[in-house]
Amino acid sequence: MRMFCPICEEVHDVQVIQQEEPVTVRGEQYLAIARYYRCPESGEEFETSDSPFDPLADAYYQYRERHKMLTPEKIRSFRHEYELTQKELSDLLGWGAVTLSRYENGSLQDFSHDNQLQLAMIPENLIQLINRNSDALSKDKSNRLLDILTGKRGARNTTLECVEKKLISKKPSIWNGFRKFNIEKFMGVVEFFCSELETYPTKLNKLLFYSDFLHYRENTVSITGALYAHAPWGPVPDDFKTLLAMMEEELAIFQSEEIAFEGKAYTGVTLTILTNDHITALDTDEIETLRSILKTLGHLSSSELSKLSHGENAYKETTQGELITYEYAEFLDGIKAGVS
Repeated sequence: MRMFCPICEEVHDVQVIQQEEPVTVRGEQYLAIARYYRCPESGEEFETSDSPFDPLADAYYQYRERHKMLTPEKIRSFRHEYELTQKELSDLLGWGAVTLSRYENGSLQDFSHDNQLQLAMIPENLIQLINRNSDALSKDKSNRLLDILTGKRGARNTTLECVEKKLISKKPSIWNGFRKFNIEKFMGVVEFFCSELETYPTKLNKLLFYSDFLHYRENTVSITGALYAHAPWGPVPDDFKTLLAMMEEELAIFQSEEIAFEGKAYTGVTLTILTNDHITALDTDEIETLRSILKTLGHLSSSELSKLSHGENAYKETTQGELITYEYAEFLDGIKAGVS
């Protein structure tokens, strides 16, 4: 296998080494699969961040299985089934804002929290939590959730959940900015721009693209983990329309409204924010990136942003429907142009 060696900084036919290694988790030892590479020139071994084998994650999985604990996928599935955001479920449980996010992203939960989550998954217990913690949810959200729990309303559209699962299943790589897709952060970015600007879908697409690619260029990781594709009006997040539908129809974080432009023969759709609960999922440095994008590009119209994005190498060197690698972040020119 030919790969770039970060040690000698050259491309070689490297030796692939895959083996079981002992990993200790809370005093218990597990055998986990690890993969790494040996450079023929330096004789040194190295790993890559996009390897499908994560020994610690494998050991955590085995630990959870042995102790009958919830997996990150099971926790996310429960929350999605009842249309709860991370913040809402955390507030119901009385947890800190980032605790649940860590568990859903692979951190190993403690037994007390795991027990709380398993109990909350019983509908009768979740109803009690909602009634006991009336300030954790808005009145509309409480009523909607109680309708689901009592069978008066169906749970989340399974097609939309499948789209999210498909995006989350993508391992960190150069195609998603070395971050697994994070729906909470994606919604947080949408809420940020919709709360600051009169925002249209085309404009939002471009702000998302520039935010993720700028953050990757400055921090070697994207904000949302979204994949981006070449579309007629510029780069867009993959499955963008479905994600917007999920946020509008299932999570009710914003609403779209068709408006007529004065003196124009066409109409457009504007996005109005209904909640900003997901902005808390964004880290301080991610908020700073969004503020930078807001300052430099927020004043541009949808058509101006589309024209700007058409000048990017990320667009000029790809074709219709083709995914855009985050390697193009190095050549991002639109930020400077927006200032001028």
